[in-house]
Amino acid sequence: MMIDIEYTSKCDRVKVYKYGTDVFKSENISIYFAVPTEKEKNVSRSLLLSVLKRGTESFPSQRQINERLDELYATLVNLKNQKYDGVQLLGISADAIKRDYTNGEDVLSQALDVMGEMLFKPLFDERTGLLCEEYVSSEKENYKSIILSQINEPRTYAAIRCREEMFSSLGLIETLDGMCERIDEQTAESLTKAYREILESLEIVVFYVGERSASEIADRVEAMLPSLDSVASLPGKTQGAALLENREEPVEIIESHDSSQSRLVMGYNCRVTWHDEDYYAMLLCNEILGASPVSKLFMNVREALSLCYECSSVYNSARGALFVTTGIDSENYALALSAIKEQVEDIKKGKFTDAELSAAKKSVANVYAAVYDSPSAIERFYLGRIINGIDMDVAGFLEKISALAREDVVGAAEKLSLHTVYLLRGEGMDEEADRE
Repeated sequence: MMIDIEYTSKCDRVKVYKYGTDVFKSENISIYFAVPTEKEKNVSRSLLLSVLKRGTESFPSQRQINERLDELYATLVNLKNQKYDGVQLLGISADAIKRDYTNGEDVLSQALDVMGEMLFKPLFDERTGLLCEEYVSSEKENYKSIILSQINEPRTYAAIRCREEMFSSLGLIETLDGMCERIDEQTAESLTKAYREILESLEIVVFYVGERSASEIADRVEAMLPSLDSVASLPGKTQGAALLENREEPVEIIESHDSSQSRLVMGYNCRVTWHDEDYYAMLLCNEILGASPVSKLFMNVREALSLCYECSSVYNSARGALFVTTGIDSENYALALSAIKEQVEDIKKGKFTDAELSAAKKSVANVYAAVYDSPSAIERFYLGRIINGIDMDVAGFLEKISALAREDVVGAAEKLSLHTVYLLRGEGMDEEADRE
């Protein structure tokens, strides 16, 4: 186990991880249902999580929940929905002020009472025995509004569509249209069934940031649990995700939308996940390519060639893929595509300076050194690695990055293979230009 993390499991159904620190004025805790990832159930589970936060036995409405949290020094409670290789974590987090600032009042314990009600005592209709129909209908509309906002925002939509097209053969990605259809299919009965399925094989993962012991947190969470006979097998080290095969030639998809600007997204397959030793070199490769303000994409494609409004890259370590996203004028499509390919090829050939390599290392180091600046960042770093069976703290991570040489980055870059090119072509009129 990582030296920074205290672990305990007093109850067969609960795993508690604690990062001990006294630097924050608050305590942060997240409580998750841990379930196997299933594409067909993703929408119902996400919707269920929103419904659970709407009302409980003691606090039948969102207003009453919020009033209670306001009494607890405005404690913040948020929904959490995270996916890892084979495991989905659905839960609630709370950020509660420490006893040092409340004359000894234990705000976290009181916040846990509210969280426990949300998770294990949601509001049911006494007549039907189902989750509240009003809340189900309302959250369905909220969920669809989020989907529609993604469809109407070109940058987000283009990125999603490229992923949809790229990973469609694996059957792992739900399309936006498919998600809307699944939302429409949900009912109070189907969500109640989904909730009871989770409870039947209850698996809880807890992550706490603060000064209390993991044992104390485990006792408190265990006291929340409903009485169930089943004993769950909690997620351990997961198996690697299904990865794409490379294509001999990338597929090109062109769609249109009513905007003056076009969005170009290029999906590179690399088959390198965070389980692989090349993971660290791929992070650095991505930094040199397009993840920093002095990256090749920014300095060359945007600044020197003026082929795009913005240009960046992001490495998806869960899927073993890297995406380049740009905003361009439609007439610059071919030129921008060629210029971006050239930047990738230059890294494969080692055509980057020692200064670029050093700047990329510093950029990555700065990002991950900031992990300790907030409880949420601490949880993101450590919990993701715990669930994926990676035993490494931030210091070990930074040592890996620092030790990388030019040939390591070149070796990672050589694994990049262009798989999917998606262009959301703008066919609308630039209103300001038209007025002129």
